[in-house]
Amino acid sequence: MISYDEFEDIVVDILERDISSNKNQQKAILSKSDESLFIVAGPGSGKTTVMVLKILKYIFVDDIDPNEILATTFTRKAAEELYSRILGWGDEIKNHLLDNVDDFESIAKIDRIDFNQIKIGTTDSIAEELLRDFKKPGENQAIVIEEFVANSAMMRIIIENEAYLNKELVEYLKELSGKSKMEEPSKLSEILVNIKNRLFYDQIDIDKLYEQSKEGSGERIALDCIREYEKTLKSMNTIDFAMLEALFLNKLKSGDLNEFLDEIRIVLIDEYQDTNLIQEDIYFTIAKSAIENGGSITVVGDDDQSLYRFRGATVDLFTHYPERVKQRLGIDITEINLQTNYRSTENIIEHCNQFVELDSEYQKARVANKPKIIAPDFEKDKMPVLGMFRNNPEMLAKDLSIFINKLVNKGECDLKVMQVLNKEYYEKMNEPLDIAKLQQIRSENLKAGKEMESIKLKLDDDYGSASDIAILSYSPKEVSHGNRSFLFSLRKHLKRLKNPIEMFNPRGIDLQEIDVVGIFCGLMLECIDPESTFQRSDKTIPKLAVRNMNRWRLKAKDYMKMNPEPREPISLSEFVTYWQLRRPRGHDEWPKRASLMELAYKLTTWIEELQDDVEGIVYLEAITKSITQTGFFNEYHSAISFYNKKQEAESVLEAIWNIFIPLSTGGVKIDESLLETLPDDRVNVLSIHQSKGLEFPLVIVDVGSKFKTNNIKTQILRFPKSLDDKITIEDSVRQHSSLGQSERSERDRSFDDLTRLYFVAFSRAESVLLLVGLSPAIEGYTKRNDHFNIPNVALGWSRDEKYVGFKEIYLV
Repeated sequence: MISYDEFEDIVVDILERDISSNKNQQKAILSKSDESLFIVAGPGSGKTTVMVLKILKYIFVDDIDPNEILATTFTRKAAEELYSRILGWGDEIKNHLLDNVDDFESIAKIDRIDFNQIKIGTTDSIAEELLRDFKKPGENQAIVIEEFVANSAMMRIIIENEAYLNKELVEYLKELSGKSKMEEPSKLSEILVNIKNRLFYDQIDIDKLYEQSKEGSGERIALDCIREYEKTLKSMNTIDFAMLEALFLNKLKSGDLNEFLDEIRIVLIDEYQDTNLIQEDIYFTIAKSAIENGGSITVVGDDDQSLYRFRGATVDLFTHYPERVKQRLGIDITEINLQTNYRSTENIIEHCNQFVELDSEYQKARVANKPKIIAPDFEKDKMPVLGMFRNNPEMLAKDLSIFINKLVNKGECDLKVMQVLNKEYYEKMNEPLDIAKLQQIRSENLKAGKEMESIKLKLDDDYGSASDIAILSYSPKEVSHGNRSFLFSLRKHLKRLKNPIEMFNPRGIDLQEIDVVGIFCGLMLECIDPESTFQRSDKTIPKLAVRNMNRWRLKAKDYMKMNPEPREPISLSEFVTYWQLRRPRGHDEWPKRASLMELAYKLTTWIEELQDDVEGIVYLEAITKSITQTGFFNEYHSAISFYNKKQEAESVLEAIWNIFIPLSTGGVKIDESLLETLPDDRVNVLSIHQSKGLEFPLVIVDVGSKFKTNNIKTQILRFPKSLDDKITIEDSVRQHSSLGQSERSERDRSFDDLTRLYFVAFSRAESVLLLVGLSPAIEGYTKRNDHFNIPNVALGWSRDEKYVGFKEIYLV
């Protein structure tokens, strides 16, 4: 259609994207349509730009039809961004060519280009789409259920067959999960679903494994539950996401999707480092057809950003990709490293490089001969990496709130800082690093008025925005098991400011513990089941669920006594009473069927927080999503039937089991898809996992607000040295897969996980990176204990329990 030189000129002149200055980006975009690539893309290296321009180059230069291209991403948000950019840039190129091409035949060809024909989405969304598009006549499309619905289905199974009371099963699940307490069926069902997912992800023959298991053993009973779960779902024409991928792979291999495979030529896979075995099989199966059709496969990812091992991902599939694709498809691939980071300042890039390279053992788990991340040629502000460490969580929260207040409400912040040098400095001084001591020296210098280095910090040229700030944490929980974290205190201090600053952290408290959720669910329960009549009739309902549902009902009754607005034409108390008495209002008789979704939206009329507050809206969406999802799975489709007393009882109990028990036992979490749009007027608090793919001008990383002592209970969060002999679900399942037992111990893999986690956290920052935590506590140790610090991967400790440290951090 056009030459590559013409394409590049258009990209530079029309899209204003200079792709010739970065030779690696140019090489990736320029590659031929039959050349398969392995792109290792560091943070901020423009991988989305490369993928978009590569796809557009296929279309405009290589004359590949959009319907011959498949591109997968890890999240729906990433898919939407990729799709949106292809449409935007594609239309600009298309319109430019239509305005400047004189040949009628070329104009007609360009005009026919339809970017909507490109298949873009997550692996699961593409699987659903293709299974729907190519289903056989009369074949019913299975409905895909969310994880909380799967957990609910499994819990119902183990309660009905009383497997949750079986000591062999309980002990087996305790051993695999590493959890000492397993009182509630909800916990058992969660682990069983996790095992089931692993069996699918690692492509294990469940029937063969069942035959090998010992009769009456915990393993055999677990497999019985899993088989019953599959049978139950299939009988209701539903599948979960792991079953969806297995079905999709089976259809690809059986010939049912040959029409799709015959036309596909280009396969691009993003975030390949988080791929599992079944997904690899899917990609290779599609790629085999693409290559036979004269096309190629390109995978993009970064092993240092692999975060989803807990979901079945295997980073080895990425680090060993060249050998695996050669073995499976018989092709040689071209490796390209995108190492220029356009996101962060040079100091942040240097910090990320030091961090990811400080542990020699970690290098064995990375792509071989991986280059460092580098900064672009143009200059950026060189703000040093900052550290704020205080003696307790309350003090940390207070000082951080002052810092945030100055930035957001005053536009700038003057910092008095003291440099913390690296290991070599302390070895020369013949003393160990002691952050607590350094912090004390800093405080004494400030009190004495001694001159310290001063740094002026601004978020932008004008006043800062709270949304420019992100606080990243291993866990964003503000309250957990009754304990309040530093984030809880920070929210409190930010709200007390003269100009209050709000935090956005819907995951701060478990859904079932949030007051407004309790009120809302309590009102629904009081409407459909007055005085708990149906609830009390079912003795198999888990005790935790009963406690929380009863607590919700009390909250709802107290809320009704407050007589919230609106009070006309009907008050909340009157509305609930009408429901409880099944008394029609404005109708001759009570309806034969009542939708729970309609009831939910009607009740929100009296709960302002669920209508106007951004966190409240997320809570409401999570609950209504639960109602919608369970409607696919049950007989009464999330409605209460009033045709007769029997159906009323059945439909109410079905709602309790499928909606309120998962909610009340912690089975329903705030889905990441509900957090894809962040508010523009709040400080964002995110888990590090959730922050992946995002970037912020100022990133505050919690590297140790929970660590007061060198406690073995917190090791998994900072320094997992005691995991050598731990048996895991991953290992127990994977030994039966084609991968076999991992060459790295669970201890090493856990260290690897923490390194990757904090590498992702640090690399989200554009201009300023601030590490926060507690000063290592030294008062509580005996003279026999040589540890005067708390080992912490995030603060520069290698796994041999030696402090390596960073080039420099400036204490605030």
